[in-house]
Amino acid sequence: MNRRRVSFVYRLGTITSLFLGIVLSFATTTNARYLLSYYTTQSNLLCLVVFVFLFIGDLIGYDYQKRKVYYFLKGTITIAILVTAIVYVVALLPNDLPMYTVSSREAERWGKIMGNLLVHVISPLLVTVDYYFLDEKGNFKFFYPTTWLFFPVLYVCFVYSGKGKFYRIGGSKKFGYFFLDYEKIGIEGVIIWLTMIAIGIMVLGYTLLFIDRKFAKNKTKDNTS
Repeated sequence: MNRRRVSFVYRLGTITSLFLGIVLSFATTTNARYLLSYYTTQSNLLCLVVFVFLFIGDLIGYDYQKRKVYYFLKGTITIAILVTAIVYVVALLPNDLPMYTVSSREAERWGKIMGNLLVHVISPLLVTVDYYFLDEKGNFKFFYPTTWLFFPVLYVCFVYSGKGKFYRIGGSKKFGYFFLDYEKIGIEGVIIWLTMIAIGIMVLGYTLLFIDRKFAKNKTKDNTS
């Protein structure tokens, strides 16, 4: 099986995971607009849109990996959805914010639990693994990790714009996530949390850059040996 065929099959699986996670989440919620306001939903939707285009590219034989913008975009979505997984595990679960509790009926719980697992854990892993196994290495620029902060920063601006609508269960009714709620933890608390998250994103970004260059260097050695 050649690389393009592997890419085609794997990305079909990733699209399925992203799509099912989003659909299950919406199918078992009481208010779709509320769900759309969460970073988790927005990052999964972003990845779904990008992966659909990549899948179409594989389908028609378009070599998008020759485009420099591809690697910038791929790094952006990989970091964006990795933040979803890490914040969920590090900040939300320890503070008792299981997203599936927004279901209004017990019969919906299992669908919500599965959707919760897909959007927070399985899809982020699939998107990340996609980069490691299917992308050419050595194309990330040194400044890319700083630009990968854009999507999370844009989300924070969205929350504080007052356009979002959030659930009462867990987190913050007004700001969605407890670490953005300056009315509860204070401005200093929010600054501390956002600083830690920003540092975490930068560490993730430069780790990705380091691995990218390491893999590219190893490939060069293999080709010359």
